[in-house]
Amino acid sequence: MYNGVFVFSLGAALLCVLLCVQQIFRRLRLKTQSDAAAAPIVEANEFTRYLLRLFLAALLLFVFALGAGYYLDNVRHGFTESRILIIEIAVFFVFLGGAVLTEQLRVVMQRRAHALGRESTSRIFRYLLYAGALLGMCAVALAALYVYEAHKTRYIFFEIFLLPAYAGALILFWLRFKISLIARSSDYAYELMSKQEALLPLMGSANPLWRLRRQFATINRFFFYPLEFFVLCVAVLLIADQIEAQTKIAIVGRNYISLTIFAIGIVSAIPAFFIMRVRDKTSPETFLWNIRIGYIVAISVQAMLTYFVLVVVAQLHIKYFWIVLMGSMTALLLNFYSTIFVAENHRTARSLIAAAASSVSTVVHKGIAAGMRGAAIPALIVVAMMGVAYILGIVEEKGEERFHYGLFALALALTSMISLFTVAQATAAIMPLAAAEISRLKLAVQKNEKNTLMQKFRNLRSVSVPSYVLHGKMMLAALAVLMFLVYSQIVQEAGGASVFKHLTETAMLLVGGIASYYLAARIGELVLNLGPLIMHETGRQFREISGLTSGQAEPDVKSLHRLAERYLKRKLLPLFAATMLLPAAACLFGGAYGLAGYLMGFGLFSFLNGNSWLTTGAAWSSARHAAEGDAQVVRHTAQYEALVQADIVGDSMHEAGAPTLAGALLSTIIAAVLFTPATLELHEVFREYIKTFF
Repeated sequence: MYNGVFVFSLGAALLCVLLCVQQIFRRLRLKTQSDAAAAPIVEANEFTRYLLRLFLAALLLFVFALGAGYYLDNVRHGFTESRILIIEIAVFFVFLGGAVLTEQLRVVMQRRAHALGRESTSRIFRYLLYAGALLGMCAVALAALYVYEAHKTRYIFFEIFLLPAYAGALILFWLRFKISLIARSSDYAYELMSKQEALLPLMGSANPLWRLRRQFATINRFFFYPLEFFVLCVAVLLIADQIEAQTKIAIVGRNYISLTIFAIGIVSAIPAFFIMRVRDKTSPETFLWNIRIGYIVAISVQAMLTYFVLVVVAQLHIKYFWIVLMGSMTALLLNFYSTIFVAENHRTARSLIAAAASSVSTVVHKGIAAGMRGAAIPALIVVAMMGVAYILGIVEEKGEERFHYGLFALALALTSMISLFTVAQATAAIMPLAAAEISRLKLAVQKNEKNTLMQKFRNLRSVSVPSYVLHGKMMLAALAVLMFLVYSQIVQEAGGASVFKHLTETAMLLVGGIASYYLAARIGELVLNLGPLIMHETGRQFREISGLTSGQAEPDVKSLHRLAERYLKRKLLPLFAATMLLPAAACLFGGAYGLAGYLMGFGLFSFLNGNSWLTTGAAWSSARHAAEGDAQVVRHTAQYEALVQADIVGDSMHEAGAPTLAGALLSTIIAAVLFTPATLELHEVFREYIKTFF
């Protein structure tokens, strides 16, 4: 039965993917020849070439690391299943290819969004939704298939299966550093230039800074989320399977319950794509409710299928149905909550607009306060879910095994939550595409027809911002639960690994918290430092390239990109290395308790800090965009300027700081599971060496 559910879910996902591909790439008929002529040319950027070079180097390094890991963990112990090498290399190669295809899909969707500009808002929404659904469905289907293949070789140490996920997490973390900082620094430089170089054509194809800003902002918002989702799914499913193997529920020869629940979630998300609708003349509140109904439908379908498969067919305890429902309800609560703080038509954005009438400091302080609440409430939701799921898991269990069943309940709730991630993924993809089209349409803002088009995409951006923020909050919430599961596993297996275990754990917890705050602070500093450099280079081009001001010469966008690359390569390498080496150092000097303490400190502060920055930045951004549509606010220059200043700060928070912290936490969690055994052996050797001196 479990295998049948899995096969059916993969088949449904494949059909959904084919439908999305057919809808996205079918031929569109432009209404007039002028429309065809006006189709935008998406500028070639250096990112694709850099991506290919980086991926080639990563593939070679991964093959070497995989071979070394396979020899150390398998060949030395007498296991010679070479099939696992082929599977993992293939999975990593698919990850790299998927990343390239994701970037190409972004370029295609930017062109198609313009081609659909004359259509109704409902059709544009459906068309952009297909892109997000395609990315989400591919991520969950590939992750499920990989973990299914891993089940067939369970006698091999499971840590080796995490190597592709860890390699992917490192690549995404490094790219997050560079792309998000280039995107936000160019945005900051653009705002600076608008104040200091008012005579230059700030908005237009002749401005290299405008091109760089537009390209990398869309890449930063569109490229990373499906790939990070794929890595998260692989890590969660493998760790959940390991925890499930410690209980008596797992049966040899069939899929584990966690993978079955994940497969049910894949099927349940598909009806949501067909239910979600928007209409041309409805309010933003109705838009948001129509999108939210899709999430409710997905949870309802998942609940019915879970009850039938687990309780009716498999004859498992009904508590597992409630555990799965608890995980799905956590995602729904985060969905409702995200709207309160970041939607343009809700009270937080309106209160920020009102506060901007006083001064810049007022709107900044009010936004920071909203961000603090935005960190506290998700934490309460996650803690409540973890507590209830753990209690449900130990119902009617006795003895020392109750702890394993409680952890398995948490893992099952987490699996249920991420299985519906594709709904948030689909709607979140609308935001970067709509924002890119708004940026392009501003070039012709003086035309009344273009104003009408811009309003359509502004409405789409307005309703998709909560989903975009929800995607980030669900990622952080999933990482928080996953961090606790890994922490519990490390401490449980620690034994007497450290003499001063409580002192060591407390000290490393503080070190992890300090590392998280330092990383967040450094990101903000780099944006502030890189922005003026890019601005000065742009000014030099306007002064030295003849014909650039009049639009008769092509700007040199490559020089801006190379300048940013050189600066960030020098500044980011120490941060990147320190983020990777600190967990290893904590394990080397403090043993299992040192690693557990560092993981808890870094994870807890990253979760709170990331949520706070995500909410604050998105709230300021929504307030500014809502004010742009309000003629009365725009007429008051000081009030609108205060919102602009807050948005400049907020962009670095929710589009650079929070995502980078999430990427650092994801790679740290996987590294803690992957390299703990080897590092613990070194810790024992190091401890014995220290004892010889005392």
